[in-house]
Amino acid sequence: ISPNGLCGPTNNGYTCLGSGFGNCCSQWGYCGSGSNYCGTGCLTGYGSCS
Repeated sequence: ISPNGLCGPTNNGYTCLGSGFGNCCSQWGYCGSGSNYCGTGCLTGYGSCS
């Protein structure tokens, strides 16, 4: 689980689910919520995606 809001393969493999920053990992490697994070490009292995 991400300690700093970063996620994905380029950020130590951190995941977003339950991180407190948002449950989705955007294509840019940031945890968040909403379509910018959960929609197109969302990293499926690192949190929720819509």
